Amino acid sequence: MRLPIQRKLFLSHFLAVLLVSGSIGTYFYLSAMDSLMASLQRRLKGSAAFIGQALDARDVDPVQSPEDINLPVYDDYLDRLRTFKDTNHDISYLYIMRIQGEKVVFVIDSDDSEAQALPGREYRWRVPALLKGFSEPAADERLYDDEWGSFMSGYAPIRNGGGTYLVGIDMRADEVSRKVHALRISGIISLIGSVLLAILFARILSQHFNRKIRFLTDQCGAMATGHLDGHISYRQGDELDTLTEAFSRMADQLTTSLDENQKARISLEKAKDELELKVAERTADLQNLNDQLRREIEERKILTGLLPICASCKKIRDDKGYWSQIENYLTAHSIADFSHGICPDCARKLYAQIEGLGHGSNPAVDKS
Repeated sequence: MRLPIQRKLFLSHFLAVLLVSGSIGTYFYLSAMDSLMASLQRRLKGSAAFIGQALDARDVDPVQSPEDINLPVYDDYLDRLRTFKDTNHDISYLYIMRIQGEKVVFVIDSDDSEAQALPGREYRWRVPALLKGFSEPAADERLYDDEWGSFMSGYAPIRNGGGTYLVGIDMRADEVSRKVHALRISGIISLIGSVLLAILFARILSQHFNRKIRFLTDQCGAMATGHLDGHISYRQGDELDTLTEAFSRMADQLTTSLDENQKARISLEKAKDELELKVAERTADLQNLNDQLRREIEERKILTGLLPICASCKKIRDDKGYWSQIENYLTAHSIADFSHGICPDCARKLYAQIEGLGHGSNPAVDKS
C-alpha cells in the first residue's frame, strides 16, 4: 500500500497510541467493573447480614403455609421487611426463606403486588449464592432471571436459624444496569478521549518528523540545482539531528569541492588564455618569419628560362640590358653564394706558364 510518509507516520503513531491508551482504558474499565460488582456484592451482603441479625428464626417458625398469613407474627415481620425495603431505594424485594427437605420455600415476601410469594411456595431456581446464604453472607456474581424479573441479590442467615433460614435482598437489574451504564458511559468518554488524544498525538508526531524530512528534501533539491547555503541548522533535540548533521557535512564538503573546482576552472582558464596568447605570439612570429622568407625567396628568385651570356667574357645581360659578371648576376638573382677556386685544367695552364717563366730562358733577359 503506497501512502505518503506523513500518513504512514500518522497511522503508525495513531495505532500505537490507541493501542496503549485502549489497553490502559480497557484495563481500568474492567477494573472499575470488577470494583463496582464487588462493591455491590459487599453492599448486598452487608445489608443482608445486618437485617438477618434483626430477625429471629424462632419467631417465624410457625409460618408454614399460605393459611398462616393471618398470624400476627406474619404481619409483624412483613411490616419489618417492608420498612427495611423503604429505607433503601436500591432494594426491590426483601424476603425470608427456609430449607424444607430438598426444597427452598418462601416464608415471608415483602412484595405488595399480586405476584407476592406466599408462605410455603417453592423457589425453583438453584442459585449458588442463595444456597450459600443459609450458612454465611453471600451475593450473586451476576444478574439472575426468575419470574419476578432480573435481579442481583444478597443473602445472609437469620439469627437462631440453625442454617435453615435466610433473608434475601433483591436489587433490580435496572438499578444495577444504571450503575453499569454510568460506568460504561465513563468508559466510552475515556475511549473517545483516548482516540482524540491518539489523533492529536499522532498528528503532532507525524508533522514533527515530516517537517524535518521535508526540510532535508528541500535542502537536497537545492543542492541538486547547485544552491548550497553552507551549514544546515534545524535542531529539535531528537535523533534526526544526526541525519541533519550528515547533510550539513555533505553540504560543507560539496561547497568546498565546488570552491576548489571553481578555483581549478579559473586556473585552467587562465592557463588556457596564457597558452592561447603564447600560441598567438608564436603564430605571429612564424607568420613574420614566413613572410620574411617569402620576401627573401621573392627577392632571390630561382633562375629559369634562357640567360643571354657573352660567348667570350661570359657576362650575362639582365632585363635592363646591362652586362654583369656571371657571379654578380647569380648572387643578385638567386640565393646562391660564390667562393673562388681554380679548376684543374686552369691550374695546369696557369702553373705551366709560371714554371715556363721560372725555368726557361727569357730572350730579353738573356740578351741583357
